[in-house]
Amino acid sequence: MKAAVLTAQGPPSVLQIQQGYPPPQRRPGEVLVRVAAASVNPVDVKTRSGVVPRLVTAIPRILGSDVAGVVEAADEGSPFRKGDRVFGCTGQHIFNSRYGTYAELVSASEDAFEKIPDGVGYEEAAAVPLAAMTAWQALEARMPLEGKAVLVHAGSGGVGTFAIQIAKALGARVTATCGPSNVALVTQTLGADVAVDYTKDRFDDVAPGPYDVIVDLIGGDYETRGVKLLKRRGKGEPGGHYTNLLTHGWNKKYGPGLGGAITLLSAARGTLLSALGLGPSYELVTIQAKASRGLQQVAALMAEGKVKPLIDRVLPLEQVAEAHAHSEGGHARGKIVLRVAEL
Repeated sequence: MKAAVLTAQGPPSVLQIQQGYPPPQRRPGEVLVRVAAASVNPVDVKTRSGVVPRLVTAIPRILGSDVAGVVEAADEGSPFRKGDRVFGCTGQHIFNSRYGTYAELVSASEDAFEKIPDGVGYEEAAAVPLAAMTAWQALEARMPLEGKAVLVHAGSGGVGTFAIQIAKALGARVTATCGPSNVALVTQTLGADVAVDYTKDRFDDVAPGPYDVIVDLIGGDYETRGVKLLKRRGKGEPGGHYTNLLTHGWNKKYGPGLGGAITLLSAARGTLLSALGLGPSYELVTIQAKASRGLQQVAALMAEGKVKPLIDRVLPLEQVAEAHAHSEGGHARGKIVLRVAEL
């Protein structure tokens, strides 16, 4: 099969297109999918660049966790049949598998997949799974969200665009931070009630809350400032909830080594204080790659027209290095999709 293979850690050029790469072998409980499209996630870039240590990264390997395509084979009794249009997050970034979705075939647990809603194309579907599931799992601690206040940092990024739409679809009032060029996008396209241009204003000054949920995709001092804006606990009231998505805000100030250590220590401190009841409700979200943990629910919202992925660009698989370079630049609006095959 054709695949984009990570041959070493380094710049985008280490991703090489190879023909005749050995296909994955489907195991019991898995679904073999012929890939139409995949998408690029930050974890792919971190794995390729070396931010994820070589010791925990199998090489050579095929990157990619998001996929949309057609079922080739499944177990007898599986909810999926040959020819079904499906999408899902294979969890390759979690399980350290050598077979990801930047290829013509991928095999993964059947609980990772959901049928693509009618009227949704493969490229659109491929932009959804990991980012949408991350957003859902970041919000679910305070669901139902009807009438609640939600703050989303990095509102124009992959996860942020879904977090805004999901929260709005579930009845929340949403504030989002973004750059000046994305204010209209965040409010008019995604539906946020308030957009804070981080180059002009400090969010804690102009949008002080209090909030039921804060979805932090930036970290650093955004966290230390943000936890102060959560709703206080009260009789019968759980108070606000802070979701840390293991961000890299401190890396910009201290570098990936020390910055990463500070991030982990801050997350450990917040989690411990929360568990002891000495601080606000705090969660370090580690994504569960199961369709039941957000993908099924978001698929239903997509079918109703309430959630739509924002796609920055679609590139052929052969331009995977360009896709990674653009993602690494940090200014993608929504998701970068790889077109693998015409199905």
